[in-house]
Amino acid sequence: MQNSRRLGLIMIITGATLWGLSGPLIQWFFQHTAISSIDYLVIRLLLAGVFILCFLLIKKQNIFRIWRHPHHLLQLIIFSILGMLGAQYAFIETVYISNAVTATLFQFLGPVLITIYVAIQLRKLPSTMQVLAIITALIGTYFIITNGSAHSIVLSKETILFGLLTAIGFTFYTLHPASLIKQWGATLIIGWGMLIGGITLFISNRSFEWKQLSHTFTLSTFSMLILIILIGTLSFVLYIGSLKHLSATETSILSSIEPLVATIVSITWLKESFGVYQLLGSVCIVIAVIFLTMPKKDSAPTFTTEQI
Repeated sequence: MQNSRRLGLIMIITGATLWGLSGPLIQWFFQHTAISSIDYLVIRLLLAGVFILCFLLIKKQNIFRIWRHPHHLLQLIIFSILGMLGAQYAFIETVYISNAVTATLFQFLGPVLITIYVAIQLRKLPSTMQVLAIITALIGTYFIITNGSAHSIVLSKETILFGLLTAIGFTFYTLHPASLIKQWGATLIIGWGMLIGGITLFISNRSFEWKQLSHTFTLSTFSMLILIILIGTLSFVLYIGSLKHLSATETSILSSIEPLVATIVSITWLKESFGVYQLLGSVCIVIAVIFLTMPKKDSAPTFTTEQI
């Protein structure tokens, strides 16, 4: 159990770090290209989905076996469209119309929704450490985004809408695929989820043209696109895969390091400002992760993938 938990912690912390890094990378990409968020997401989902499934084929896995199970296939399609496509589209659109840190902040509302869901599902309150982790991480995220003053945030209605959809999507793709992952494995579900989501968006996006998009790329922007796809794909696989070893609540709360990473990268690379309260917020998020990894001293509800 300890080894399994340790592996889960490594997976989610690595995945969350990579996802926090991907936000600023995506922001840079949008700043240096004229590609829309939808066109970008079509490319990202299709290429990532094909890459993962081809990797499984090379390992001689039967990637089509899930298609012989209608119930699981239906759940996979729901996850692909509402979870994978929905969450990524909302996140990417928030980055596109706002910035990476704001998108990450809204995504972090997901753990709060998950914790509430778990409490209702099991009819038990979260553990003391989980409550402290949530509160501390929320305070830290608030400081990072606002620098201590709520009046310093000016968000459009569109940003708020897509930000809230990001939180809902994050919650859904955390909870919904757990039974599928237990049966078929995280890599297969993520691969099909991305490919099906990409095909769905490609069909609905009639303005998408590969030839026209190819003329907008330079060597640096194309290299960045490939890097973003690799990092984003790996972060999804690690995040979803960690659900095998940790509860959904622990996994989601540990993702609180995402805004910390996004903020540090945005400051050091994109040259965004960083105030005293933002530094305090970063410390708070680190403390929140420490709270969650400390041994539980009280009886707390555990929410494993078997209970989803």
